[in-house]
Amino acid sequence: MEEFINTDDKQLVLELRSGELNAFDTLFYKYKDKLFRFAFSLLKDEEDASEIVQEVFIRIWTKRMEVDSGKSFKSFLFKISYNLIMDELRLRLKNENYRKYLASYFDTVSYDLDSQVNYDTLLNKLRSAVEEMPAIRKQIYVLSRDIGLSNKEIAEKLGITKKTVENQINLALKHIKSHLGKDILCVILFIFLFA
Repeated sequence: MEEFINTDDKQLVLELRSGELNAFDTLFYKYKDKLFRFAFSLLKDEEDASEIVQEVFIRIWTKRMEVDSGKSFKSFLFKISYNLIMDELRLRLKNENYRKYLASYFDTVSYDLDSQVNYDTLLNKLRSAVEEMPAIRKQIYVLSRDIGLSNKEIAEKLGITKKTVENQINLALKHIKSHLGKDILCVILFIFLFA
């Protein structure tokens, strides 16, 4: 499974656009678990979350020619999954019992299902938060999340302990979450797409 983490999305998208099933499979295995956790965190139903994952990847395959290899695949993935999840939530809101459940679940948080959160907004907030970090924490975060190195590889590369790497990543994630503020959807998206 580790080989999927370090695979370059741009190359995979180019292959996907050519109809390469192996590229599609690699993207599926790379993102399916994160997408499932994200969908489940909002829908609270394993079957619905699984259906979202399936539908997202069906749409990615059928719209593969629309995926721009010059842009982030995560952005394309986000747009499709966000729209499908919001459609499901809007459908559920027609059910009065679900409205009551949702009101009690989010009673302490301002949550607007119609808010236009998008991947670019999330990415800009994330970049801003990363830029504010101390240099070594920022370097560790980038090596981990952007480059895809393991904690052990980062420790060896920087000549520090693995425990130091883990601590710095935890501090980085806490900083980013606090930077995202009370926008619950942004926080959830960050956790499942980037953490």
